[in-house]
Amino acid sequence: MPYIRKLLCIPVLIVLHAMGCGKSAIEPAPSAPPEVTVAKPEPRQVTEYFEYIGRTSSPEFVEVRPRVTGYLEKILFSDGKEVKAGDPLFEIDRRTYEFTLLNAKARLQQAESQLKLANITLERSKTLSNTNSISQQELDEVTQRQVSAVAEINAGKAAVAQADLDLSFCDIEAPISGRISRAGVTVGNLIQAGQSNAEPLTTIASVDPIHVLFDVDEIAVLKFMALRRSQGEEVKFTNVRELNQKVYIALPNETTFPHEGVLDFIDNRVRTTTGTLLVRAELSNHDRIFAPGLFVRVRVPYGLAQDALLVSERAILNDQSLKYVLTVDSDDKVVRRDVELGNLESGMRVIKTGLTAEDRVIINGVQRARPGAKVRPQLNEAVSVPTNKSKE
Repeated sequence: MPYIRKLLCIPVLIVLHAMGCGKSAIEPAPSAPPEVTVAKPEPRQVTEYFEYIGRTSSPEFVEVRPRVTGYLEKILFSDGKEVKAGDPLFEIDRRTYEFTLLNAKARLQQAESQLKLANITLERSKTLSNTNSISQQELDEVTQRQVSAVAEINAGKAAVAQADLDLSFCDIEAPISGRISRAGVTVGNLIQAGQSNAEPLTTIASVDPIHVLFDVDEIAVLKFMALRRSQGEEVKFTNVRELNQKVYIALPNETTFPHEGVLDFIDNRVRTTTGTLLVRAELSNHDRIFAPGLFVRVRVPYGLAQDALLVSERAILNDQSLKYVLTVDSDDKVVRRDVELGNLESGMRVIKTGLTAEDRVIINGVQRARPGAKVRPQLNEAVSVPTNKSKE
């Protein structure tokens, strides 16, 4: 029995020991403030710009269609190659039109012989009429036959010209220079003229220069016109190219805007459904980077370069419609600053209002920073991006 009592006392002793240990447990030390990377706003001269989405277009685009009916005998180009105006593209069977031309020439010769006879008869009749050997009615009939012979000559010449033109249409040439599409038919098929709803034989799109079309909101148009007027230039829809307004183009896979063009057309009316105006720029495509139909980004510079402060785009935070950044004050506490944003410049965002050049902006570790809390700031003195260039 004493042994059993000892066994029953063991769990009680263990519990009492555990309770005693809990009272003497060490409290955890407070955690250190989180580490963040900060950077001062970068002063830089930047030019404001409007940015739009545009689409490339060929200045010239032609659907090649037959002008005579016949069987296709030859295709004289390779699909997708560039051609020059006048290059041969297709040949249609010429024999039918050659026979038609020969027949028209023969009829013309017949009409010429009839005219010669009519002229001789008219001269003879005039002589006989002077001696009253024939009546006036007979002279009138001879004169009428001569006039009819002249008309036959004219009709014969027109028939020869038409037949010769139809024969020339059997050789289909490139009407413009550009890149040609694939052939829509193969050799041996009957192709017919005058069928506008039929598939064209092929198409040709000019490639150099190239056009970029984009829609500009009416507010931007009015601001642009007001700026130009303040510079002493009168903006009219007819003198757009004379303004020499530069635009910069970027393809979808480009982060900068390396392609320079010039504004050359503004449409004559604003679309009432969208409140936008169609605008066109022209740029060189000598290296054939652009193809018709590509989506591109378009920047139109606005005004002169001005001093501005820029911060990394990743430092910008959202609070519904508000934009703000987190800064670190002299006591290493996080302070929220509401800002007004400007344009994006190579990953850096222009700050119009809300910051000074001496503010320390958190660019890394914003998810660990809370307004009012202390942090351990590490200054990032490295320049984030190269200085601004006119084409960026």
